[in-house]
Amino acid sequence: MSISRLKGLTTVVFLLAAVLLGSCSGDGGSDFAGGGISGTGLYNGVITSFGSVFVNGIEFNTANAAITADDAAVTEDNLDVGMKVRVKADGTTALSIDFDPEVIGPVQGIDTVNDRIVVMGQTVFIEGTTILKGFGGILDLAGGDSVVVSGFFDAVGNIRAVYIELKPAASGEKVKGVVSALDSAMRRFEINGLSVDYSGVTSPRVRNGDFVEVKGSFSADVLVASHVSVEAPLETAAPGNEMAVEGIVTSFSSAHDFKVNGLRVYTDGSTAYENGLRGDVALDVLLEIKGTVNDSGVLVAEKVEFLSRRETEVGIEGTVESVDIQKSTVTVFGIGVTVNSSTIFNDESGQQLRSFSLGDIRTGDLIEIGGFVDGDRVVAVKVERMDSSEAEYSLSGPVDAGSETATSFSILGVRIDVSGPAVTFEDDNSNAITAAEFFAAIDDVKDPGDIVEVEGLYQGGVFIAEEVEIEKIN
Repeated sequence: MSISRLKGLTTVVFLLAAVLLGSCSGDGGSDFAGGGISGTGLYNGVITSFGSVFVNGIEFNTANAAITADDAAVTEDNLDVGMKVRVKADGTTALSIDFDPEVIGPVQGIDTVNDRIVVMGQTVFIEGTTILKGFGGILDLAGGDSVVVSGFFDAVGNIRAVYIELKPAASGEKVKGVVSALDSAMRRFEINGLSVDYSGVTSPRVRNGDFVEVKGSFSADVLVASHVSVEAPLETAAPGNEMAVEGIVTSFSSAHDFKVNGLRVYTDGSTAYENGLRGDVALDVLLEIKGTVNDSGVLVAEKVEFLSRRETEVGIEGTVESVDIQKSTVTVFGIGVTVNSSTIFNDESGQQLRSFSLGDIRTGDLIEIGGFVDGDRVVAVKVERMDSSEAEYSLSGPVDAGSETATSFSILGVRIDVSGPAVTFEDDNSNAITAAEFFAAIDDVKDPGDIVEVEGLYQGGVFIAEEVEIEKIN
């Protein structure tokens, strides 16, 4: 896998809780301050594994659940790891599971430098935790390809994708977003620059600023609507009920009062924080919130968990050296990586295990990890087993402070040897640079250091680089 292909798979986005997925049972709700899941609740998050369905670190029994995908009745077999879903449950028994993607339509633009595509006018970022179905990377896409995108909106309306599926043919287009440039006389409006013609439908009154879902047919850069609905960006649980939500801070008043996916969240002195501190809450930060909805429809947080750290993002593709079930770790390149109940496990090897977890990983397996540094550990957001025939080794992460020499530096304690005469270097805009320019650009004094990705060979505890690229200047 080339650095260009991997570049879109090394920015880490989301999903961390406290318990190992492979050891989860029906008590996954222990993350709630009350000590367990009880009563009716609403849970919004990414499917991390199967066995039943795991969402928000909770294993939900799906035996009698009504399951839909884009409003059509389906079975659990139609769900995939990585899909963002809404689960209504009684305790840990799922009553319904709904997969409702943010956009379905043709690819109009591809930006390999910034790892983003444009789908029917919507900017979609491919993250290190994005699950890709039907294609291997951004370079495999072409203009006109039809894709299904599930993800989180950021503060400006871009979509941070958690799941993208390449479809063989369009089966009807769809988009969600905020109405702007409304022309009620002509019955047109825009969603992030996409022109929507709703003249042929009877719909609720639409106003600028409304969040809407539009289904229809896309032609000549216009989505001709067959259905328009005004809705909340995120359904709220009934007052007094438990709720969990993964998403991006889209509005920020203070660390005690902010919105995630448009849902208002309060914190107080009893709120617990994981992978960060109260002061780290800010606009566009990815979080998981667990708590109870009050009488005003506000989610009062019992727990706030930080799901990504862009300044310490990590990407690893290599051969498994060891697995420690008791410590919930897998080791690659000598780096012990911690997994937990919200780590996404996906099997793209020849085995194609649907119920895949840490316990299924063996020494010698080729895996790809997306994660981030939290203190003295690396936390995995995604662990994906690959086909061994695709073996290409890469490592990305912050440069270790004080590690530079004339011909090497270190990432996560792994020495990177760049002394070879054929090593190529690129800056953070994918422009070719010299070794001297590379070392002048990165700074190994600050902590965390700049994010660098290398591709090459791992031998004798040293990564021998063939390609080196600056991913992010911190």
